[in-house]
Amino acid sequence: MKRIAVFLFAAFAALAAWAPPSLAQAGDDRAGVLILGDSNSEGPFGLTLYDALRSMRDPVGGKKLNAAIYAKCGAGARDWINKDYAKIICTAWECSNDRILAECEHFNGGETPTLQELYDNLDAARKVTLVALGLNMLGYGSDIHMDEAAQLIAAIKKAGSACVWVGPPQAGAKFFPLLGQARFLAALKDTVIKNGCQFIDSTDKTDRADIPEKEDHYPEDKAIAWANRVLEELRNPLTPGDRSLNQLLGAKR
Repeated sequence: MKRIAVFLFAAFAALAAWAPPSLAQAGDDRAGVLILGDSNSEGPFGLTLYDALRSMRDPVGGKKLNAAIYAKCGAGARDWINKDYAKIICTAWECSNDRILAECEHFNGGETPTLQELYDNLDAARKVTLVALGLNMLGYGSDIHMDEAAQLIAAIKKAGSACVWVGPPQAGAKFFPLLGQARFLAALKDTVIKNGCQFIDSTDKTDRADIPEKEDHYPEDKAIAWANRVLEELRNPLTPGDRSLNQLLGAKR
């Protein structure tokens, strides 16, 4: 954990300059970001995202941003839309309420909270949900998982949250066939965008040469670099027409 703090310094410095002029009328309402993730978000990738976001200020009014993360080993879109998949069978990690990383523990047992429970805990009138899922959806029928992704996005939007889907990183060549990975990613990106959620591609932010052929978890330095590249794209979207995180947080829905 101490080593992670060293890598986070650069991210904090960049994020300090994020707050633009107010994008909506200032008020007592708060802005927040909820991260939903899998085992990559249990590690340095998710820790970096959470700690960087909790250092941000609300672009409307300048209050501290509410940030929360819930990451579950083996998670896919279905874990938040189907009660049958809510059970935590390996490990999970949660951090929120302005807690620092050292105060947040990994655990096992119990069930994944519902989206509504997570939003209630976030306590934010203006919110953005970052969905960092995909790798655990590779091994199943693509149509099934595209439907689950669409259902999750619909639930996020119904709760009054903007949506940004962070696509999965490059996985090892023997973790899942490369052609299958490419086809899945293309289908996921198309589904996400069609259903009104912005998409951030992680394949240009990771390199499978950095991991063993049968792996999907990056070493600490590479995972942190991946997270920082995602944060940069949240600040400056690469896709024409996409809005920055500050613009999404500033918009009233």
